[in-house]
Amino acid sequence: MEGNVDRRHPMILSQTVNRLRDISSPPALVSPPMPENPPDEEPDSQYHSLREQLEGLLTEGSQFGRRAAEWEKVETYWHMGDALLRFLGRNGGTTHGDQTIHNLSKYLQLGVVTLYDILRFRRRISTLHARVNLGWSHYRALLGMSPEKVRYYEEMADAQAWTTRQLKQAIEAGEGAEALTSEGPVASPLRPYFGEPYTYRVVVDEFRPSGPPAIDFGFHSVWAPGDQLAGFGEAEVGQSVVVDSARATATLRTDKPRLWTYVASVRRIIDGDTIDVVVELGRGYRAFPRLRLRGIDTPELYTEAGRHAKAFVEEALSDVGFIVITTKRTDTYGRYLADVKYLAGATDPKQVVAKGVFLNRQLLDEGLATRYVG
Repeated sequence: MEGNVDRRHPMILSQTVNRLRDISSPPALVSPPMPENPPDEEPDSQYHSLREQLEGLLTEGSQFGRRAAEWEKVETYWHMGDALLRFLGRNGGTTHGDQTIHNLSKYLQLGVVTLYDILRFRRRISTLHARVNLGWSHYRALLGMSPEKVRYYEEMADAQAWTTRQLKQAIEAGEGAEALTSEGPVASPLRPYFGEPYTYRVVVDEFRPSGPPAIDFGFHSVWAPGDQLAGFGEAEVGQSVVVDSARATATLRTDKPRLWTYVASVRRIIDGDTIDVVVELGRGYRAFPRLRLRGIDTPELYTEAGRHAKAFVEEALSDVGFIVITTKRTDTYGRYLADVKYLAGATDPKQVVAKGVFLNRQLLDEGLATRYVG
């Protein structure tokens, strides 16, 4: 029942901090040499390049920090499972074990299922090796497998930096190495999923559950229109409505339309696959999410390829008055995974949905991004 933890944990945060120091601090008491010839770039251009480099490093460091925190959770759960296993080994019995789990659940405020998963996790892995690309959700996906298969998929997922979804797809595809490619599970073609803008779901008004229903705008925004929206008085919870802000009317949909399609304007382009936007929800309501383009991955901003991808997106969206987006969920970092369409000169969002350029796929077609399933 003895277990071990491989403590050769990569110092990812320290490496990022050192990189920032290297580019920001000259040696103590030494003035940097002045160039003999004028620089090739103008000062403003040099500053812009420096700013993008630092921004890229900070983004990378933030992502590494989250990975390190997630790994600490994995290591903590392994130690908890080890302590549980040792205790139950000394005080055996299924009934006693169940009672112990339930008592600990109440005291620690952890779910019973989570505690059982922690115990299974320790039983599957006798020695825990540092895996900076894996988190607790990865290991939960492996709990139903034998220790040998757990180790096999654990090593593959860490080496390829798979998301939990990619890992599950690999497991479903087959148990042998032939089911896995060097690039991870094969991704399906990237298809957009747009509906009609301003189409929303009718929900219970949680503030006044016994009162009239409300409209779920998404982005954690709910509006109770009362009598401010003509045509909404007949709406029932579970139905969908199309909101016309200009006319202050609601049209009930009797079918099951695709939801979560919005009109937005671009606030800031962070990198090739990340954009800050203002979303027009209707009736004067706004949301200010950060979008992560679904299904693709562009190079990091501190690389030449990453800067090229960002410049492409900046140019593509420079002449559009608005974009149309659709999004259903967020990623690990709280960014909304989104499909984006744009069309220069368009004035009607429906025209953009029908004839607009699908930015996610355009970046793939231009060779500026790779397919990403996550």
